[in-house]
Order: sequence, then C-alpha cells, then structure tokens
Amino acid sequence: MGRQKWMYFRVLLAGALAAPAGGCMDGDSDTAEIHTHETGNTAPILHEGFQAPTCGFIPCRVAEQDSVLTLLEDCVTPSTLYIPEGYTLDGAGHTVTAMAGPAANFLGPMARNCGARASYRDLTLVMLEFTEGCNTGDDLLAGILYDNASGSVTRTQLFNIRHGAGDRACQEGVGIVARGTGPVAEPSTVDIVDSVLSGYQKAGIAVTGTVVANITGNRIIGEGPLGTLVQAGVQLGLGATGTVVANTIVGNTYTGAGVAAGILVHGGALHGGPLSSGLTIRDNTLFNNDIGIYLAQGNASGGPPPAATRITVVNNQLRHDRVTNGYVYQAAIADLGTGNIIHSNTITGAGYDPATLPGATFTVDVAAGAATTLVFFTPSRRVPVGACSGPLILQAQDADGNLSRPAETALNLTALGPAAAGIQFFASARCEGPAVAELDIANAQAQGTFSFRAARAGSVSVFAWNADLAGAQSQVVTTGLAEAPRTAPPR
Repeated sequence: MGRQKWMYFRVLLAGALAAPAGGCMDGDSDTAEIHTHETGNTAPILHEGFQAPTCGFIPCRVAEQDSVLTLLEDCVTPSTLYIPEGYTLDGAGHTVTAMAGPAANFLGPMARNCGARASYRDLTLVMLEFTEGCNTGDDLLAGILYDNASGSVTRTQLFNIRHGAGDRACQEGVGIVARGTGPVAEPSTVDIVDSVLSGYQKAGIAVTGTVVANITGNRIIGEGPLGTLVQAGVQLGLGATGTVVANTIVGNTYTGAGVAAGILVHGGALHGGPLSSGLTIRDNTLFNNDIGIYLAQGNASGGPPPAATRITVVNNQLRHDRVTNGYVYQAAIADLGTGNIIHSNTITGAGYDPATLPGATFTVDVAAGAATTLVFFTPSRRVPVGACSGPLILQAQDADGNLSRPAETALNLTALGPAAAGIQFFASARCEGPAVAELDIANAQAQGTFSFRAARAGSVSVFAWNADLAGAQSQVVTTGLAEAPRTAPPR
C-alpha cells in the first residue's frame, strides 16, 4: 500500500523549538498551586503594571489575588509578558496587543513562563508586526511559550502571530509553543482547551521534546493556500506525546514543492530526534489541509522506523474539496510509521479521492507490507441470547501492525463453539438488514464492521477468513442481562 517515493519535509522549527530561551527565569522558586477556578479570601491588590521581585512582568493594569493576575482593561505591550511561577493570567475577556516601534521588530513570544508552571484563561493575544526582517533564535515570534513548564491555556484566542499579512517565508510565528529539553524526571504537561488560533505564520500549536500535550476542543485556522511557507495546524514530535481530541483544523495548504498538514507528528532519525509514541488523535474535524493527519516518523534513509510507535488515529472527519498542493500530493491520512492504529475515520472530497489524480491524491497512504493477518479492534462481548452484539471491527494488517489492504478483500464469516448453531451475521453495526455470510474490506482503511445475533447460550468463536488471511475472537452468549455493547469504535 505504500508509495515508492514519500514526500516529507524537514521540520524547520525543530532546532528553534529546542533552543533555550532567554529572559528572567527564577530557577530557585518553589512550584505553587495554580488557582484556575476560584480565589481565596485575600483582598485583590491593584497594579498599574505588575513587576515581581524576581521574575514576572505584565505592563498592564491587573488585579492580583491568590496567584491570579486579572487584566482590568485592554492594553498594548512592546515586549514579552513574563508570568510568575505558579500564576494564572486571567484576561477576563480583555485583549493584549503586541506592537513594537515603527522601525523595530517585536522579539520573542508575547507571553511565557518564568518558572515551572504558568496558565492562561479568557484572554485574547493579538500581534501587530509590520517589519520585513525575520527573527531567529530566542527572538522567534510566538504567542505563548512553555519552556520546560506545565500549565493550561483555556478559552484563549491568539490572532496574527506573524510578520505583516503572514505572506513572508519566515520560519516562525507559532500560536503556542511547548518544548521540553534536557534530562528531566517527569515530562511537562500542557493542556490547550477551547481556544482559537488564527493568522499564525508557521503553525498553530507546536510541541516538541519531553512534553505531554492535551489539545482539546480548539479551532485552528491556517492561511492556505500559501506559496511562501509550509504551515501545520498542530505539530508534535521529537518525543512529545499526549492527545489531540475534538479540534477543528482547516486551511493548511501549500502551493509549492512541499506539503502542509492539519496534524503533523515527526520524529526519529529522519528528523534528528526521538520518536513520539502512544499519541491519541481522535474525533477531530480537518478540512482542506494538504495532508489531514501526517505521521511522518522515519529512519535516516526515509523508511519506516524500526520501533512501533502505536499512535491511535480514529473517528476523525477529514475532507478536502479540491487539489491545491503544488507538489502534487494530498492525503487524508499519510503514515510513514510502524504499528500505528488507524481505523473508523470518515474521509470525503475530491482532494482526497484517488480517482482525482491517480498516484497523487490518496484517501489513506500507509507505508506497509503485504497483509498477513486480521486483527479485531473491538473487545470480546458478553451478549444475551437474541440480542445484537453491537459492532465488531476488524482490519487487515501486515506483520508490523500497519493497516494493509489485501489483494483479496472478500472475507467469509463463520462461527465455532456451543453457541454457533443458528448464529446470524449482519454487515451492519446493529444487526440490521439481511443476514450475511461474507464481509468485504475493499476500502482505504482495510477494515470491516459487522455484528451477530445468537440463538443459544454458550461460548462461540467468530471467524473471518479467506484463502490468505484469518482472524478470530471469542464471544460469550448469556441467558440474562449483559454488558451493553459499545456503539462506537474504541478510543
């Protein structure tokens, strides 16, 4: 199923995201609890501009109460906001605008941590950066930077983290950056929830290194089609892990000789760092991205990595209405990996239809060997006599656990065991339609969904097989109540 030539791009931000950042870091401060939902009994202290004795700087009117700094009005800043150790910046619906002088660049992130924890909520960050020159090193543009730190970003909007209109080829301008560097006992944890990122130059969210990122319920809007630089909505890699769940990610497209991605996972020798393993990517909506979900981890020669990364990609909605990429290569899901779990995704649109440009547009493109087995994703069931089992989901896979569409896609369905007599199979999740004896997996995810109803109690083994492949799973049919069957694929 794999292509002879994989199109990948080196992650241009990797070095910058791993570099140490300058600024006032209070390495000796103790970690404090972040009060994200309530305050104590102490009276608020009003500040015309906040300056902590060691590290902490907010050039805006704020009220300080129990490790929460609450903005009292909109404000403009010419430089980075530094959030003290353990504090939350509560925007209270207000906007901070980053704007340097007429002939000066805004340098670095709009806001960043001083110590090991910082959080943000109900805040809008806007950048007005009009200069032509690109920044480098510690001065790379970003909205919020987590540098070896944990915390949360909740109900926060980040707009125009970029130079000018975002049409310059500066490899910077990221809405939220989280990076973990150096040996640590525990990875940092960053939660990004219910936020909006739009008008970024390079990426909406970029996470690298020893970080667990939980990215949930956000709207991430790219500027594509662009011809100046390759964008990514969410970029994770070089050891980062976590979850990307229920986000809407649109418009990351490139008209040049490269590919943009809605969600990009990078790592391994191909990208000069460790693999990212165990990520969960589910229930996202991805529209009009060159590649909706790109698992681009590989060895030094550009092949799949030797170790299984077990990234789960399920229940995502992916659509691309047309061909806009200049390479040309478009795919709803592209997987240069080993042993990733990809199934039950809904894919539509001419931009991902293999018939649109054969060899250039793909529904699912996986570097895989020949199919050798059938694997069940759903667990064994306990089903009452006469009740519907609910969906059983299986997939053809190669020897490394990659989905692989077999040459012969028709499967026979049979059963053996005490409860096998009178059993009926259905080519639906709810035992609807006529009973069947076959199942076809001629689809891009090489998967099939079926259900069964048994007439007698006892154990039964359900088999799917053809001349090349076979898979089986044990079930139990009971005479009484049982666990309710799942109505959706496992996550």
